[in-house]
Amino acid sequence: MSASKDLRLNKLHRTRENSLTDVVRVTDENIPKYRQVNYNAMRQLIHERKQSGLEALERVSKLQNDSHFIREQAELKLCREQWFSEQYRLNQQYRKHDQEHRTWLTEAFHDPDLLTLFHDITKYRIWLDENTIEFRKATILPIVQLKEELQTNQVNQDNISHVLDALRIVGKEQQELIAILGHEQKQLEEELKEFQQMIDEDEEINMIEEGIPDSVIELPCPDDELRVTILQEFLIIDHRYRENLVDLDANYLPIVSQENGGWDTDEHEMLIHLYETYPTDLKKRRTHIYNHFHRYFPNRSRQDMLNHEEWYNARVYYQKHKRMILYEWKQARNALKLRAQSVFEQAFELQERLAQQHEEKMKQRALCEQLANQVQKWREKQLEVFEMKKKLEESRREVERERIQEENDRLQKHRQRMKEKVAEYHTEKEEARLVEYEREKKRLEEMQVILAEQQRKDWERIKYRKEEYERKQQELRDRNQNEEYEEIQREERLQALADRVRPHVEIDHARVLKPTKAFNAHRGLLTSVNDDVNIQQELFPINTFNDRKLYGDVRIRLEQRLRDAGLIQTDYARQALAALQQAPKRIDTRENQMWSGFAFRANETDSRNVSKPVKRDFISHPVFYGMDS
Repeated sequence: MSASKDLRLNKLHRTRENSLTDVVRVTDENIPKYRQVNYNAMRQLIHERKQSGLEALERVSKLQNDSHFIREQAELKLCREQWFSEQYRLNQQYRKHDQEHRTWLTEAFHDPDLLTLFHDITKYRIWLDENTIEFRKATILPIVQLKEELQTNQVNQDNISHVLDALRIVGKEQQELIAILGHEQKQLEEELKEFQQMIDEDEEINMIEEGIPDSVIELPCPDDELRVTILQEFLIIDHRYRENLVDLDANYLPIVSQENGGWDTDEHEMLIHLYETYPTDLKKRRTHIYNHFHRYFPNRSRQDMLNHEEWYNARVYYQKHKRMILYEWKQARNALKLRAQSVFEQAFELQERLAQQHEEKMKQRALCEQLANQVQKWREKQLEVFEMKKKLEESRREVERERIQEENDRLQKHRQRMKEKVAEYHTEKEEARLVEYEREKKRLEEMQVILAEQQRKDWERIKYRKEEYERKQQELRDRNQNEEYEEIQREERLQALADRVRPHVEIDHARVLKPTKAFNAHRGLLTSVNDDVNIQQELFPINTFNDRKLYGDVRIRLEQRLRDAGLIQTDYARQALAALQQAPKRIDTRENQMWSGFAFRANETDSRNVSKPVKRDFISHPVFYGMDS
């Protein structure tokens, strides 16, 4: 306790906004003391926080309800869209099958064998239409009439009890009618299911006919081994497909043997209908199916639905695969039956062909001997004819050889004459060529002398022009150096003059913010100024245009007069302004001495204003050498 007394406690104060109690630690005599707790403030704060918590819970529940409502509306909208699409598909299927049925009836009407069946179907359709009309009159028409009476506002306090009794009676009749229709619907569904099972069993029984077909056994075959091999193929095919069916039944029959997978018929059919209604490419398809299914059967969980889906997929796979195996089995037996018929026919054809080939071979041998005798006689006659043709050919070849020899002698003489004429022609041409060559050679020597003299003159001219060009370039460089030196001297003089007249003022930063003397003079605040001095006078002469100089130009005056008269945009104003003489050119814009090729041409300007030479295009302009040729 003494140790605690020796401790120095600081003063600590918490406001009502930060704490539920007002706690004050006092350091008098090192003894801490506490005030009494404010329970009213504590109750008020607890009540406020409770109210805020309840409001937050209400907002959260409202948000949850809104979210649930929005989700429900979205699911209902999706269900409605899927139902409309399914209804459209069913209507299309109904129209398609109805059209096929009507087409079949039209064809059956012209078929005498089906005429009786056609009349029976027509009578049944008429009976159905009449029964439907009577059913509507007995059930739907009273409800429509009652609705119209209620909509005409004929209900009052006097007949309200009769209306309520009528509504109860109609509701009771409708419930009884719905129960009767449901019972009839179940009976029809059971009958259709039994009929479908009978059809499936008949299809399975009629689809496959095991063993060797009698039609194949009765087929004749010339070879017994081939016959036995073909017949054994039927047994092999039956054994192979029967094993496939046994394996399929062993794997799936325990699963699909349960009726509707342990579910009620309504649940099973509703789930299958939903799976067929919702497309496979829809996002979250199973979730939408489960939500829709859960509305009708809330006691089924999602896992039950998934398990039933697996069972249904296994059942569909079993039926589809079994039907495919039976179909392949039947196709294989039919193909083998056709193959057996074709093989047996080919065997008979081969046997007949071999017999025909033996007969034909004997006939061909006799025919060949007869033809060989005829060929021998024909060969002897041909040898005799060949000898006679050979003698005639030798005599004809001798005559032709003599004719060719005479023709060759004539052509040889003609060639000799032509060679002599060609030699004479070449000799004359060679002599003329030598004369022309001597003449050209002499002319070439004369031209070389002329060109050498012209080349010497051209080199002298080039040398002269080059020296003139270098001399003028040197003069131009000297003149530019003189101008630069004079400019530098002028700048130095101007700088010295500026230094001499530049005002020397002490540095005073406050003077920038003070008014100037000219400003004070404008306002009449400057008193210490000589009256003889005109403070408004220009400090230096202005070397630029003023109004007097501008109006000295006749074009400005004419343009002002036309503008005042409102004629500045007319054709008359344009013609008047264009007819005026143009203003004279300024002195500083006149042309200087120009460079033209290798020669300078001087104009009327002074030689001191000569600018740098400008090169000229020697291709499009001739070169002026300064000398007349």
